[in-house]
Amino acid sequence: MQKLCIFLLSGLMVLSCSNKTCNTRKSHHSAIQNIQLADTLKAVENLDAQRKVTDAVITRIVDMRQFPVEIQEELTNENQKLVLQLRNITRTKISGRIIPESGQDNIRFNNIELNQRSIDGPFGKDFEYELNQVGDYSIVIQKSLMASGSQVGKFRLILK
Repeated sequence: MQKLCIFLLSGLMVLSCSNKTCNTRKSHHSAIQNIQLADTLKAVENLDAQRKVTDAVITRIVDMRQFPVEIQEELTNENQKLVLQLRNITRTKISGRIIPESGQDNIRFNNIELNQRSIDGPFGKDFEYELNQVGDYSIVIQKSLMASGSQVGKFRLILK
């Protein structure tokens, strides 16, 4: 009888302990899942103060203190280009990726300019660059003349 009581109590303790660990694991898993779903990129909206548009050029000012950033943009004609003017340069390395919304495969990081004097490029849809000189940098995104296809359409630009 005493062995039976000990056995039953042991079984109840095991069940109650395992339920707590399951609930703890479940809530721990939920917390991890919520953290993983949080977006670490700051979306930069199309604010008029940061964006100027002409027929041929879209100019955006990007504050590098806000990196990483994600920019939503759209090219509306075949001759248009996007120029990102980098401000507050504190990093020594920059990387970027262009993600077209659909069907627009002919868009790339064309070049990077330093103080409107020296130019490096061309690059592809992804690029990394060492910012090894002091001054203002501009990144030019546009159609590749060496490829076919349209550049017109919406895309996301991620800079880190």
